[in-house]
Amino acid sequence: MIQSCNPKFFNATQHVVAAALLCGVAVHQPVAQADEAYAVARPRIDELVVTGIREQRLARLPRSANVITAEDIALSPSTNIVDLIAREANVQLRSTVGNERFSGVDVRGQGDTYNSNVLVLVDGIRLNVVDQAAPDFSAIALDQVERIEVVRGANSVRYGNGAVGGVINIITRRAANTAAGTTLNARARAGSYDTVDTGVGGSWVGEQWSFIGDAAYSDSEGYRDNSALETKDVAARIGYDPADWLGIAFGGIFHRDEFGLPGPISEEAFYDGTDADRRASRFPFDGGSTKDDRLRLDLSLGNATTGELLFSGQTRDRENPFRIGALSADTPYLLIHEDRKAIDVKYQKNLGWFNRQHAFYLGYDAATTDAEREIAGQPDSPERRSVRQQAWFTAVDIGLSDTLNFSTGYRQDGSDVKGQTDDVRTCTPPPFSSCTTLVVERSEVWRNSAAEAGLVYSPTENSNWFLSFSQSFRNPNTDDLVLSDDDLVPQTADHWDIGVRQFWGSAVEFSFAMFYSKTQNEILFGTDLDENGVMRVVNRNVDQPTTRKGAETDIRWYLTGDLSLNANVGYTDAKLAESDTYIPLVPEWTGGLGVQWSFLPDWVVNVSSTYVGRRFDGNDLNNKTYRKLDDYQVVDMKLSWQLEALQFYLGIANLTDAIYAASAYSENYYPMPDRNYYAGVTYTLSL
Repeated sequence: MIQSCNPKFFNATQHVVAAALLCGVAVHQPVAQADEAYAVARPRIDELVVTGIREQRLARLPRSANVITAEDIALSPSTNIVDLIAREANVQLRSTVGNERFSGVDVRGQGDTYNSNVLVLVDGIRLNVVDQAAPDFSAIALDQVERIEVVRGANSVRYGNGAVGGVINIITRRAANTAAGTTLNARARAGSYDTVDTGVGGSWVGEQWSFIGDAAYSDSEGYRDNSALETKDVAARIGYDPADWLGIAFGGIFHRDEFGLPGPISEEAFYDGTDADRRASRFPFDGGSTKDDRLRLDLSLGNATTGELLFSGQTRDRENPFRIGALSADTPYLLIHEDRKAIDVKYQKNLGWFNRQHAFYLGYDAATTDAEREIAGQPDSPERRSVRQQAWFTAVDIGLSDTLNFSTGYRQDGSDVKGQTDDVRTCTPPPFSSCTTLVVERSEVWRNSAAEAGLVYSPTENSNWFLSFSQSFRNPNTDDLVLSDDDLVPQTADHWDIGVRQFWGSAVEFSFAMFYSKTQNEILFGTDLDENGVMRVVNRNVDQPTTRKGAETDIRWYLTGDLSLNANVGYTDAKLAESDTYIPLVPEWTGGLGVQWSFLPDWVVNVSSTYVGRRFDGNDLNNKTYRKLDDYQVVDMKLSWQLEALQFYLGIANLTDAIYAASAYSENYYPMPDRNYYAGVTYTLSL
């Protein structure tokens, strides 16, 4: 039976508290101290946030944000990055297979275009691709992650295209963040669905040189038939810091995977069928593989006196053969190849004028992406597209007083898209569209700008209020252009945010934010009639504004040094303003509840749950055609034991064995995994 809990039954005065405590919402467990694995957490308000134009304390950020630390990751019941992030306020899990390869996160109700409106970064570098494919979270092993920053709302001044609903910045481990010497680690985990995860890593820090490396392997048959996923990941980085004004680093992340695609099941099989019906796949030959290699060079010059010049150069080479709707094992693969090169340059200078602290920033970024698709064995079938982007941006921080800070920024951005695209004849519905096409030539040129301004009022070190305005834009991606009319243009939006962060003593940390955005020309996937009156699917600009308004709150209560409670609630109202229809697949209510208890020295149990409310079917654009997806609640649990250099753990995911789906289209459902178990061990040695 589906675990269900609908916040609409609570009265107004009890709504937020009851929704959090009774519906179950999951947030982080508190941060552990380095020398006492399970001690009282330090205030999150003191965390540094590097996402955006400037590095600054979370307390000075004029946006709603959360930081997931290394300690959170170690104690969380999550076994992959996307599940970990989806525990945050107003962040919703989206998935079609139930593993991290085909899962993503929607921030503040972007709907089915979340993959183009939520920007995912790895060390500040885009994980999003130029087509409609979602960022591949399986390309980063969880054990390689140092911290994750979740910044809600627009961030287009710094990051440009696609930084609309929010930015997820995954920051990998750095040897320079550890003490001088050598650190080695090894880990292994086994679980349900014949899952095996292993990895080894190490770091070394010298007087001027540093090195960190990691290798990980994962293999799982998956919950459903033909949902297997095998991943191999290697990451390495070397740093050289000969002086306080010079730093050089070079590194790479190399990813390989092989995957199955089980496809959807019918409404009857999902709701009324057996567990075997939900596990079954109608597409036993669908699947593919990925090769994703990323290299990065970083250079920093300067100091506090001269200002600092930061340069970053990146390359990404991605190959992705796959097939969908295959009739046999002989069905040819569709091959995707993407080659991206990018540079990012930023100058920053802190200024002490009129007895106040100020800062100035100036930057330039450019990227070139060449993408190609072809059918295996058909050399005359390739589609070639290129995207050229460049932009400059500037920003200033002005200290108006000891308690009031003002920040503002501006970006000018240009993109050119050229190459072969498709004049589409017939297509199947999303999320995996298959089309009969005719190749034609097409080119587009877009010029966008974005501005932002924010105020942060900090009456005390433990209290701050913020108000911000920002603009965003999202260009049509290459797949949008394949299925579109000739007049498709970028979408633009204005965003307002207001909120407060407060820490009371050493016991309670609280944050609350409200937001409103209005989008013009939002790009959505819909249906239309061609000149012959035949129905076709098409990406188009909506002919009316889209509004999103809502709020999120997060509270962490450290009852004792051994016990903490955490809760968050998110509310989002996303709809077309004139027709008053809701954006499909966006729940009004989400949230989480968690408890972490160190019941014995070196023992910790963590129990957390997530709640996602009802939402319209992904193809129900008029909100009248298909059955709504039921709300669901998922409870996870993890028990950890620290024995000197060893950490042992046991976990249960989906403790209540809830039957739920994170995605559905035209009443075709994508079931998520049932109750499953895992156990593992991690060993860390410092020399």
